[in-house]
Amino acid sequence: MRAVTLEGHYGQRIEMDLCAACHLVWIDDLESVRLSGLGWISLLRHMHADTSAAAPPTGGAAQALRLPLTCPRCSADLKPVRNLTRFGRTAAHECPKAHGHYQTYALLLAERGLVRPLSPRDRTTLRSEHRDATCLNCGAPLPAGAVAGASEACSHCASPLVALDLQRLMASVTVRHALPLPEDEARLARWACRGCGDAVDPTRASVCDRCGHTVVAPSLKDAMPMLDALEPRLKQMRAPGARPVGERLRRPDDYRATGFYRHIVRPLLPESARDADARSVGTIAVAVLALMLLWLWL
Repeated sequence: MRAVTLEGHYGQRIEMDLCAACHLVWIDDLESVRLSGLGWISLLRHMHADTSAAAPPTGGAAQALRLPLTCPRCSADLKPVRNLTRFGRTAAHECPKAHGHYQTYALLLAERGLVRPLSPRDRTTLRSEHRDATCLNCGAPLPAGAVAGASEACSHCASPLVALDLQRLMASVTVRHALPLPEDEARLARWACRGCGDAVDPTRASVCDRCGHTVVAPSLKDAMPMLDALEPRLKQMRAPGARPVGERLRRPDDYRATGFYRHIVRPLLPESARDADARSVGTIAVAVLALMLLWLWL
């Protein structure tokens, strides 16, 4: 395994362990939840490099995980667990001593809602495009029978056949410092329709408005150009300045900062006095305030 350092929310550094040979991610705690948009783009780039370099040839023997897996911390046998998230069911191999868990690349993305099952419509689209589809988890080419619907799992790693959910993916990566990327910036990442060539906004549409062609991204290779285009814009985002501790207490006392003045006194002032930034405004306000207090006292 190799450790990779990724960016988390508010500039934190998150370390995750990847196994390039098995296409596994070791998660100690909640690293995937704490990743920022830049962190996700970096992680997806590492995954893409692993699946591209280690893709088995077409027709090779199945290379499903050899169980049981062992914990890299204590060497205990990991137990398979199934979890239900708000995006659906997912699975992992968990350490019985709570050191962490393994997840395949595809299952990690499924846990975050970034993939969806390869639907019959997606398969029809891939056949019409004459595109070589690959397994999202291991990068192996999918045979024609799998694209036609004869199989629901990869013949090499036994992972379910899925495609990237581009709308959820873009929503996850266009966030940094807990702030979303401005909408006009996010729209700069476009998907070129494979039916007519028109630009499709992947954050809003799953089909081309011009020709109705379905947008299908069965591998990370399809999404990386858009993510590469977003990365420099995310890097330009700056964290909002934090307010110094006790700033409100250290402010000079000013009656105009009180809620009584803003909501009761100021609406009673004439328009000219309300907009003027002069000492006379304070005099009028004090006089009005004194009269109101006197009226309440009597």
